Amino acid sequence: MNEHSTEISVPARHQALTELNAGIAAACVRLGVGEADCLRLQLLAEELFINTIDHGLQGNSDSIVRLVVGHDDGGLTLRYEDEAPAFNPFLPPATTDGDDSIGGLGLALLAGMSLTQHYRREGERNIVEISLQAP
Repeated sequence: MNEHSTEISVPARHQALTELNAGIAAACVRLGVGEADCLRLQLLAEELFINTIDHGLQGNSDSIVRLVVGHDDGGLTLRYEDEAPAFNPFLPPATTDGDDSIGGLGLALLAGMSLTQHYRREGERNIVEISLQAP
């Protein structure tokens, strides 16, 4: 991904969110990422992680979620991979007539807090790559 990156892997379980955030915090320290950018990475990863568990996998799973946090002169990158059914978080949500539910706000957050967003499916894995502005 980047010349300077750190990989974090956790099971797709709500209780692993603490481990995920700790891994991102440790990666930020190793990569020299400032606190504000680190918090932004944690928020983006948390949104993807909770959506994977609650919507993609329909609950806790032993499926592995893998993140790669990268940092270089171009800025920060987050690569997020899961084994949930195919889902592109950057497409508008499908709605039905009379549907006034609140969903999709977190996905709008992803787009609003990042410079670029890409989704692809490789085999049985969703891969989301997000670039954040250079610090």
